[in-house]
Amino acid sequence: MALAPSASNISIRQTLDILDGSFRSVAAGVAEDRYAFWLGSGISFGKVDGLKKIIPRVIEFLRQRIDRADANCAVASALNRALALAGLSDEEWARVNTGVEFSTWPDRAAIVTRLTNNYARLLEITVAGQPEDYLLWEGVGIAATFANPAIEPDVEHLCMAMLVLEGAASDIATANWDGLVEKAIDELTGGVPKLVVCVRSEDLRQPKLTAQLIKFHGCAVLAVSDEAHYRPFLVARFSQINRWAAALENRAVIGRLTDIAVSKPTLMMGLSAQDSNIQAFFASAEATMRWPWPGDRPSFVFSGDQVGADQEALLRNVYPQVYTAATRDQINEQSLVKSYANPLLMALLLSVICDKLSGMVELVEGTLDPDGKNAIKQGIVSLRNHLSSLDNGDRLEFVKSFADQTSRIMTMFRDGSAGTAPRRYNPLTSTPLHQIAGDQNIPSTGLAEVAVMAGVLGIGIETGVWALEGVDPSDPSAGIVRVQAATGSTKMVLAAHGRAAIRLQQNGHIVDDEDAVLVYSAEKPPTMTRSPRSSPGRTGHLGLREVSMYDLLQATTSSAELMQLFREEAAI
Repeated sequence: MALAPSASNISIRQTLDILDGSFRSVAAGVAEDRYAFWLGSGISFGKVDGLKKIIPRVIEFLRQRIDRADANCAVASALNRALALAGLSDEEWARVNTGVEFSTWPDRAAIVTRLTNNYARLLEITVAGQPEDYLLWEGVGIAATFANPAIEPDVEHLCMAMLVLEGAASDIATANWDGLVEKAIDELTGGVPKLVVCVRSEDLRQPKLTAQLIKFHGCAVLAVSDEAHYRPFLVARFSQINRWAAALENRAVIGRLTDIAVSKPTLMMGLSAQDSNIQAFFASAEATMRWPWPGDRPSFVFSGDQVGADQEALLRNVYPQVYTAATRDQINEQSLVKSYANPLLMALLLSVICDKLSGMVELVEGTLDPDGKNAIKQGIVSLRNHLSSLDNGDRLEFVKSFADQTSRIMTMFRDGSAGTAPRRYNPLTSTPLHQIAGDQNIPSTGLAEVAVMAGVLGIGIETGVWALEGVDPSDPSAGIVRVQAATGSTKMVLAAHGRAAIRLQQNGHIVDDEDAVLVYSAEKPPTMTRSPRSSPGRTGHLGLREVSMYDLLQATTSSAELMQLFREEAAI
């Protein structure tokens, strides 16, 4: 029997199985924008230095600045206090040699390990004549480490940005100082404002946008660009963490966070919750309004390989009456998605889009019966699973390609133009799942028929009728996908209506008289005029076939009839 995958090696496809299974209510809740995302340093691992790199940097920073001619050197005193926090034995103290680089010390690894869970006290150490945050600002190197404009967003930041644009993540709280979520959104929108970033209470007064990101431990990017206003809000030192909840300047932000914590379940990623202020905050929020257990969905969900000691402490605080020896294991199990943020966020994005498409199937006009609609919805799931399986190990490239290809498909469908790379992310809808049924604009967009087409493609994959081949997004004439069937490989293009189809032709996405299928959402317009440059007479191939999903849906009642009629008209 194969072992279950760990959180570090689980695939996107396997994560989707979890979201389809015991955590289905969580996936549906994310699609409906019910969950608040709480993000920690784990989502920036590999892009921004963690404590394992920061702590040696701080020690070496102090070591290099020791004045060996001064018996009372303030920096040497600070370094001794730092090492004392590591609880060195007499033998380890004897091996300390400040005359050589810290990287060469024989006990370096042990010192770093011990200080990792004591980082706040380390950064609390002051140096005479220097600001209180000297070790943080200069020793850690806030500007170079957390506000470096050369650092690019990773998988987690890009997926988080796409969830925001899909309307599934309107409330985000983070302890991270970096600006990578913000940068990802700027990258995917071409700089169009979508995110309100809040650090200080005054920031809460900004005009509302698609989402709000509360950086409750401060923001390095803002601290560097506006040092006077934002540097004091970088929270790292032990005293800052302890007084965070009581500080007058934080009360409005804490009030907003409390509102989020009591009104939305918590989905925590890359956040160990080890800081005392985070533990105390959730305990305080529980006293304001308690989350029930068991409820209709998990109220606190962690992404990781296991529920750690700090996360158990948080669960004990938020479920004070029911977190007992009898229920502890069950609560822990229901609170843990065994997948790290990297695959989980991509799986959530695919799940959200899949759920939206499935919801749109209910909005189509026509005679398709309930069983037919359910079969189409299952086809959408099959297409989603197929897409997830295309992850070849380079997940950043996979996510970037997904964003580019889906944006290209949507812009070609709506406007008849693929645009130029880098393309802005074009969400399926900017509203969450539960608002789709009441969105009066959707019927006129043709998206419901696109949802049916997605289901048809998925049914074809599931039944082995065809396979899908990717296309080169830099080739204007490549279409959106190629359908490989027994009859051969056929290019496919989607168009919302006749105007979009005309523009597809004008922009070179449909080549005259080529072997391709053009699928309309709306009724099929009069046959497209062939260019006088096209070859006269028989060409030896099928030529362009035009199919209207709207027309097919008026003529079929079952998914089998729909598939048959589509294949006949598309000659696939």
